[in-house]
Amino acid sequence: MATSASTRRGNKTSAEPSAETAREVVTQAVQIQLASITAASKFLAGWAQAADRYAQKLSDELLARARGETASSELIGHLATASSLHLHEITTLPSIAVRHFNRQLASTAKSRKT
Repeated sequence: MATSASTRRGNKTSAEPSAETAREVVTQAVQIQLASITAASKFLAGWAQAADRYAQKLSDELLARARGETASSELIGHLATASSLHLHEITTLPSIAVRHFNRQLASTAKSRKT
């Protein structure tokens, strides 16, 4: 009987670190999910802003051509420049999202340590 009581006490104390470990794992998983969501929203917001700027630039260039402010020979160059800038902006979005994700995780790791 004394052996089983000490075994039960031993299980109780070994269960406490296990519960703490489980809590840490769940907390870390939640932090990763939140960082993922905010990084994805940063990416989508950046994409929407870039698409808006691109559409505005194309509209401005086409309107300038329609008003006669731009020669037809210049229009293609202006549109190509706008497209190039847009593509450059779009290709930087994944790295911006990754940096945001990493910063979020680093800040939560710092706050856990303090």
